[in-house]
Amino acid sequence: MNSSNKEKNYLEEAILRLALIGGRLQGLEAIYLAKKAKITTLLIDREPNTPASTIADENYIFDVMKQEDLFVKLCKTIDAVLPTTEDMKTLVFLEKTCNRLGIPFLQDNNAFWITSNKTRSKNFLTNHSIDVPKSGSDAIFPLIVKPARLSGSVSVRKVSSPSQLPHIINEVSKIDQEVIVEEFVEGLAISLEVLAMKGNPVSFQITDLEFDESYGCKRVTAPTVIPNRIKTTFIETGLKIANGLNLNGLTDVQSIVTSSNSIKTNEINARLPSQTPTVVFHSTGINIVEEIVNMFLKNTLTSNKVDIEKGVVYQHVSIRDRSLKVQGEHIFADAKNLMHELNFFGADEAITNFFCNDINEKRVATLIVINKTLEEAKKKINAVIEEIMSEFALTQYIDQKPN
Repeated sequence: MNSSNKEKNYLEEAILRLALIGGRLQGLEAIYLAKKAKITTLLIDREPNTPASTIADENYIFDVMKQEDLFVKLCKTIDAVLPTTEDMKTLVFLEKTCNRLGIPFLQDNNAFWITSNKTRSKNFLTNHSIDVPKSGSDAIFPLIVKPARLSGSVSVRKVSSPSQLPHIINEVSKIDQEVIVEEFVEGLAISLEVLAMKGNPVSFQITDLEFDESYGCKRVTAPTVIPNRIKTTFIETGLKIANGLNLNGLTDVQSIVTSSNSIKTNEINARLPSQTPTVVFHSTGINIVEEIVNMFLKNTLTSNKVDIEKGVVYQHVSIRDRSLKVQGEHIFADAKNLMHELNFFGADEAITNFFCNDINEKRVATLIVINKTLEEAKKKINAVIEEIMSEFALTQYIDQKPN
């Protein structure tokens, strides 16, 4: 099937087979949203039993670069490739192979290369006059120390005094030799996705982020609680970043709203993020995976205007030692036997292995609660927590903030 026939097939019959390369957190997000759009998903990962493997329509276990012939053969059965890995060598291989075979590759690798390294991305933001946390001699304690080449909250450490700093830098450098040291910015964390077609950007809904004791994102809520003036400023920042990247794809922007109502942007990632797109979908009805597909296959970019923003709470929990603990999404990095559940102890939906038969498997769940307003959604998830606690005879509910 050539590329023009692929497009015709999608436009006329609305049938799509989407290959996802990488079955961890990004893969889980992409498959969930693809299913909502009635897109068939083919997951490819070199490792068996990845978190997303049990919810994909088809699951293939092999290394695309080591078994290129098998990947090329599989490509004959698909309509597009959405990478859900951050391995740059794999991404370069996928883009070259897709271009050679005439298959849409649904990511901007040039933009991802800039944003995949926190040093490069911070230089990019500074060069485009976007306010970022101070570093070097301008930064005062407390500080944040983090690896430059890992995404999310991996090995992020807060340092309160100069005496701690050398030890913490040494610890983080064992994970990544390139280490970022910058000021700790107190305030509300917010996130925004921007999709751009050949540099023409459209922004989606702003979501609010909450973190656990190790700076893992444990909860995402919508709609945001920030004032309209800050919303406008943040959206303008997101569009400015997309223009600066000359983006042809998706980027995620994360910032902190300070006590003085200014915004400091601390992270950008030009790829499909996890967590926030699902919240955007349930709050606004906009499916970001579907939007990416439409852009690359139909050459269209949908307006971001919505009439109603439902209240959504999206929260990760785990069961251990008779406790129910709210934790960052890192608890899903190696989770197995995950299933998509509806009406889960009063939650509208859940991704969970609570009822897995393997007694050695750590029990985890992402709870998704939807209501007319955010306040009502928060009340609803409290009732869900009570139901889970009662069902499993748990005695303690733990919801910690960052250290």
